[in-house]
Amino acid sequence: MAVQHDGLATKEDLDQLKQELIAKIDSNGKKIGANSAKIEANGVKIDDVEKRLSWKIDANGGKIDANAASIHRLTAQVTKNGEAIKETLTREEYKKDYNKLLRGQDEMMVVLLRIDQERAATNARIDRVETDVERLKAR
Repeated sequence: MAVQHDGLATKEDLDQLKQELIAKIDSNGKKIGANSAKIEANGVKIDDVEKRLSWKIDANGGKIDANAASIHRLTAQVTKNGEAIKETLTREEYKKDYNKLLRGQDEMMVVLLRIDQERAATNARIDRVETDVERLKAR
C-alpha cells in the first residue's frame, strides 16, 4: 500500500492489497485481543478497588454518623452555655449588687450599734433605778 499508481489496478494489485489489508487486520486483531485481556485484568483490579472503597465508605459512614451525633450534642451544649452566659451578671452589675449588699450591711451595723448603745443605756438606767429602789427600801 506504500506505492500509489495513477493507472488502473490489476487483479494482482488488488490481491496484493487484499493480502496487505488482511495482514494488517490480523495484526490489529491481535493487538485488540491483547488490549482486551489488559482491559479485563484492569476491570478485575477496578472491581477490587471498588470493593475496598465501598467498605471504607461504609466504615467512614459510621464514623460520620457518630461525629454528627457528637456535633449535635456540642451544638446543644454551646447553645445552653450561650444562654447561661446571657444570664450571668456583668462585672458592673456584680459591683452594683455587691455595693448594695455592703450598704445594707453598713445600715444593719448602724442599727446594731444603736441597739447596743440603747442596751447599755437601759442597763445603766436599770442599775440606777434598782439602786434607788434599794435605797428607798432601806429608809
